[in-house]
Amino acid sequence: MGAQGGRSMNTRRAAVALALLACAAVATRIAPGDAGGHDIALANVPYTIGTWNGTDAAPLDAETERTLAADAVLNRTYLAGNEAVGLYIAYYRAQRPGVSVHSPLHCLPGTGWEAEDARTIDFAGAGADSQMKRLIVRKNLNRAVVLYGYSVQGRLIADEMLSKLWLLRDRIQRGRGDAALVRVVVPVTGTIEAAERRGLAFTRDFLPYVLQLWS
Repeated sequence: MGAQGGRSMNTRRAAVALALLACAAVATRIAPGDAGGHDIALANVPYTIGTWNGTDAAPLDAETERTLAADAVLNRTYLAGNEAVGLYIAYYRAQRPGVSVHSPLHCLPGTGWEAEDARTIDFAGAGADSQMKRLIVRKNLNRAVVLYGYSVQGRLIADEMLSKLWLLRDRIQRGRGDAALVRVVVPVTGTIEAAERRGLAFTRDFLPYVLQLWS
């Protein structure tokens, strides 16, 4: 297969990744509430990150946007050569009692995706508490590597319960309840190991930009 054919195949695979991102959007809702008044500028995340070049993905449909209720969303596909990754960030200025962040593990089965393996990844040197959950997921013949974490005041946290504890601490001590879901999806076009290496490399490149949003 020629270079053009390889790029076309990976672009189609990236569409699978974006479908996963939309699923995460619906299931990861922190609705506006009584604490807030702060904003971070997702537009400051550059379109060029290392060797990766980003383009905006198709807008979410109206029903997904309504259910998501995010204050800001970044939804892009980044390419390095013929390899694609999807980056999704949903930012919420505040939360309210009874509405909290839910793990993407809760929504994947409902959309036909099965998690085959999960573990936590440490990103040394990326910032305090910089960890993400790594999933291998499958739907029919499609497979993807998913990395996700909860960004709370310059921390990137893999554990859902720990992220809620940090949110509670920040509300009490700083009067802030804003947070974001960060998610990277890498379509498996060869081996799982290659897709994971690609996802980790991209994540190491973009993490400093995400963490700087809170400064």
